[in-house]
Amino acid sequence: MHLKVSPRSSITAAVMLGLLATQTQVQAQPSAQNSVDAPQQTPFQQLYTFDLPEQHLLYSLGEFTATTQISVVRQDGQPIDGTAPALRGEMTADEALRTLLADSSLTISYRNGRTAELLEPATSLTVGNQTAFSTLTVSAERIGDDWVYHEPRAVSVISREQIDRTPPRHAADMLQETPGVYSAVNAQDPGLSVNIRGMQDFGRVNMMVDGMRQNFNDNGHQQRNGTMYVDSELLSDVVIEKGASTGVHGAGAIAGSANFRTIDVDDVLLPGKDIGVRLRGMTGVGGEGNGVNFIGSAAVAGRFGDRLELLAARSNRNFGEYAPGRRRPNYDFLTVGVQDEFHKDIVQDVDRVRFTDNEQDSNLFKARFHIDDDQSLTFSYLGTELSYNNVSDRQIMRAGEVVDGDDAWRRFGDASTTSDSVSLRYNLNPSSPLINLEANAYFVSTEGQRYTEAGRPVVQGGTNMTELAWMIGVCETNPVQDMYYNACRAGLDNNNRTQIDTYGFTLENTARFSLGGMDGFSSNHGIEYFIDKGESTTTQERGGRQFGANDNTMQPNGERSIASAFGNLQWENEAFTLAAGLRYDYYKLKGSTKLPGVEWTYYDRYARASRYAENQLASRTRNCHNPSPGSSERSIQMACDSLAAFEGYANDPTTLPNYETHWRYEPTWLSDTVMQDYDVDNSMDKLLPTLSAAYRPNENVELFANWGRGWRPPALTETLMQGSHPGDPFAVMFPNPHAQPETSRSWDVGANFTAQDLFKSGDRFFSKLSYYDTRVDNYLITSMVNVMPGQQGGLGHTMFVPNLLPMNFRGLELEIDYDAERWYTQANYTHVLGSDNQFCQKIYPLGSGNIREDIPDENGNYSDAHYEAIEAGYDSYEAMRDDLTYCGIDVIGMNSARQLPMDRGSLVFGTRWFDQRLDVGTRLNYSAAGGPEDFDFDLWPSYVTWDLFASYQVNPNLLLRATMLNVRDRNYVTGYSDIFSKSYGAGRTLMAGAELRF
Repeated sequence: MHLKVSPRSSITAAVMLGLLATQTQVQAQPSAQNSVDAPQQTPFQQLYTFDLPEQHLLYSLGEFTATTQISVVRQDGQPIDGTAPALRGEMTADEALRTLLADSSLTISYRNGRTAELLEPATSLTVGNQTAFSTLTVSAERIGDDWVYHEPRAVSVISREQIDRTPPRHAADMLQETPGVYSAVNAQDPGLSVNIRGMQDFGRVNMMVDGMRQNFNDNGHQQRNGTMYVDSELLSDVVIEKGASTGVHGAGAIAGSANFRTIDVDDVLLPGKDIGVRLRGMTGVGGEGNGVNFIGSAAVAGRFGDRLELLAARSNRNFGEYAPGRRRPNYDFLTVGVQDEFHKDIVQDVDRVRFTDNEQDSNLFKARFHIDDDQSLTFSYLGTELSYNNVSDRQIMRAGEVVDGDDAWRRFGDASTTSDSVSLRYNLNPSSPLINLEANAYFVSTEGQRYTEAGRPVVQGGTNMTELAWMIGVCETNPVQDMYYNACRAGLDNNNRTQIDTYGFTLENTARFSLGGMDGFSSNHGIEYFIDKGESTTTQERGGRQFGANDNTMQPNGERSIASAFGNLQWENEAFTLAAGLRYDYYKLKGSTKLPGVEWTYYDRYARASRYAENQLASRTRNCHNPSPGSSERSIQMACDSLAAFEGYANDPTTLPNYETHWRYEPTWLSDTVMQDYDVDNSMDKLLPTLSAAYRPNENVELFANWGRGWRPPALTETLMQGSHPGDPFAVMFPNPHAQPETSRSWDVGANFTAQDLFKSGDRFFSKLSYYDTRVDNYLITSMVNVMPGQQGGLGHTMFVPNLLPMNFRGLELEIDYDAERWYTQANYTHVLGSDNQFCQKIYPLGSGNIREDIPDENGNYSDAHYEAIEAGYDSYEAMRDDLTYCGIDVIGMNSARQLPMDRGSLVFGTRWFDQRLDVGTRLNYSAAGGPEDFDFDLWPSYVTWDLFASYQVNPNLLLRATMLNVRDRNYVTGYSDIFSKSYGAGRTLMAGAELRF
């Protein structure tokens, strides 16, 4: 961004200069005031007593920070050299800092009341009354939260301060204060699925850690298909970009992106120190700990000379089962479920949410080498290991009785996930305004394992056929008899391993230049490439013995890649910003799966009679010599007595009674449904434009508008997934290799408001208001009723099918941040507009496979149905069947697309005492009720909860923290959470801990 700052506007100058940063922010510490007038002054105007000898400038700046608790940062990555003069006596912080810098070439920019930034004067050029910054770059890297209110687009930041105020039990808890952002969270599964403005999964939201795509997919409920595993202890902040983008991370992401950024060296080191250690720990307190065993980390970092920076950190998160709130329970959400059908007036008290215990260990390592003043190379590694439970949906009724709360969930077995992310990043930022280049090559490997114990046994006539079949040994024969196949299969444990490896590369450059004698032009351009490789297997076991292994296409094997080239051109002056972008994406997917197909055979009278006789002979032979358990003696005897007759019919079908006249033997085409191997090799490309504009009528207001096109090609799971639902062999999932990409049109308009000294001297006010409107065509949804080729019914046949109607997502988002030093408040609210989306789909997504009516008989005649289809304008009866559609939500299931998210918001109010060393505050969390519009009750009842937080800076090295979540012990179900797990939110929880830095 090319910035011009007019001297007549000190507010604008301070705001713009505060954006000019590229590395890590050092957090400001509370001040030690010596002036009685300090409450009316900024910290830089307050008086302090100094006694510093002549020494290296870096050491003097460190002692300056220790005395004033004002952070001094240099964000361009250059060393701070030189000697500072002796400093003795009483003076303001501003006077002292300027005295220390008198012999250096550095100038000062006051980013906020507690942070001073050191700048090279060569980066600015003053001409007349305009100051142009030609070599500094605006970046969202560690520059505090304020920058989002100066960006003319919908972007939000989750800061480290927010995370620390209310430490998250689940990673999704971090999203609470971000407008337009949700998660279909499952309390028993620590995986995070980010939803932006009603869209999630399969890359619609590009979820990243330090710019590395986290594309792991473990097919889950509520269309939770796309999961990342992140440790909040090792994060510095989270940047949420909303809407389509032609930027470096926008490929395939029609909803936006969420970049979880890990801590860096400056998050560990104390000001002025070259080596430092940071120790953090928090635990539940007494009887109010509510399952919080430990949240903590240890980090060590150092700068070695002018070239090398190192960071190493390890964290641990350990939780037990938790108790829900006991105040004002609401049971409305219990009245619907897959197993439960509809039940009224059900009460199922739950004293604890079972199987929510889990543990996570993470390791982080970073090494940055400054090749020279213009270049740096950064290596980073992040690894995490999680152990948790493989748990069933919550059941309300079982065998006609309400299940006790402790038995509501069934534990199938253990679950674990390991994830490793490695990157090598290169930065080049010479003095030329045409080059500010960053390249990043990365590898992410995530592996999940779920052990599922044997499912529901097959019961016939009161007999447990599964136990019987394994007891008598028929399940260990090869092949297993057809009559025992399902019973044997139900008695096997399954160990499922799913691994997704992502290889990625990004390269972008920003150039700033003049065009036609006009300043203010910039170009951001580059390429992005990533490939996902899926490899999954299932082993079947019983009693510790393995009975086979196979490729598990439920989490498919295959490769999917997207290559993207993008360019954005922007022109900006003091009042206007105009920009246009263009992205070219090329998509490719390769893999193998199994598709249901139809084999048609023409049978004359003799062939049909022969087929009937052979089937009857096989049935009677089985019933005579190997009858099913429970068969009566009379039926067995009848089967034995008829064997001789049917042996004769099988040898000569013409001897069957009524051979010439019976309808059963009429000549016809008959079909057999088969599963056929199918190789997929899909590729396609797309051009995607964006436009944006902003207008600044004065230094306090910025109006903006953005428009863009986006697309999302199908993912591996949508294209290749095939197999039976875990624990339920009667529900079958089918692939859709013919699925086409989703396409989107999105636009938003909004405004940024900024002000200083609004109500009192030194205060600051920031606000962002946005209206968004997104339309998606061909949106892929999870349908549970699909008729396969050659079949009649489709109940239980699940596929990802395109919605034939457009999907619309509209709403308003508001963020407010006000800070008056002694007290502060932050608020956000999301108001969702419009009604639930409607759905239409093809009845035969893979085609009907019905060719019988379009094949002439031996006399060359077609059926009446064929001619009716021709008269209706179709080429054939099969084409007419293929075109059949069904509209309604009853086949869609409880996925994230069925109903829009609900309104929600939060309000934070805090105060600072004792020279701002004590910070005490509260947070209100609100969620409106939500659920399908045609329901008589809410799937997610509305609620309000309150949290309390406090921190005390004992000295520059020690910080104490305490948090109480859900103070009023409110019983609630987290808005938009997994409707099948039906998990209450945690009740009152008290945590306390400390952070030690030295």
